[in-house]
Amino acid sequence: MMILGHRGASDARLENTLPAFMHAIERGADGVELDVQLSRDGEVIVFHDDDLARLAGRHDRVEHTSWDELSRVPLLHGGKIPRLEDLLAVWPTDRWLNVELKAGGARVARETVRLLAGRPRVILSSFDPRMLLAARAAGSAYEHALLLAAESPPFLHVGGAKAFDCAAVHIDHRLCTPATVRRYHDQGLQVGVWTVNAPERKQTLVSWGVERIITDCP
Repeated sequence: MMILGHRGASDARLENTLPAFMHAIERGADGVELDVQLSRDGEVIVFHDDDLARLAGRHDRVEHTSWDELSRVPLLHGGKIPRLEDLLAVWPTDRWLNVELKAGGARVARETVRLLAGRPRVILSSFDPRMLLAARAAGSAYEHALLLAAESPPFLHVGGAKAFDCAAVHIDHRLCTPATVRRYHDQGLQVGVWTVNAPERKQTLVSWGVERIITDCP
């Protein structure tokens, strides 16, 4: 069973910041899940939203803002936006990184693969299978996981992971049933679930054979 901190230990530290990631390790997580996208000048930054409204009270779009500007934006609770390379500089190689390709198309896929080159224990995931294909074309030999939500196209739920060369699905836990887990296992896929915070729900999902739990409280 793999436990991944959702954007780090985001129940106790501001999501997608270095303190959140390191605190997940302190609490014994196997690794963390994080989101990457591009700044205006092409830096791979770790941030979930497409703008700064929720975490900084500003309406600047990330893709329209330079890294120099983003690096100086004060987030809630004094948090700072990191680049992927900032995290890699301090991240222990015995812990997992589940890097979600959030936005930026083929370019963010290529840049992320370049930065991760040679790192062990990496999973690349995305809701957009085209980004995963771009990562593979850029040389990714990592495990790829297709993210699935209620609004994902039905064909992706049925056979999308295999069609797009993924070894795993990471699915909204609310869509998960024993039959769902069996269907994906029958396709030879690993099954991860997000975002699971209730201990009882975690135990239930593990009893169904889920291999990965992505949680705010690792």
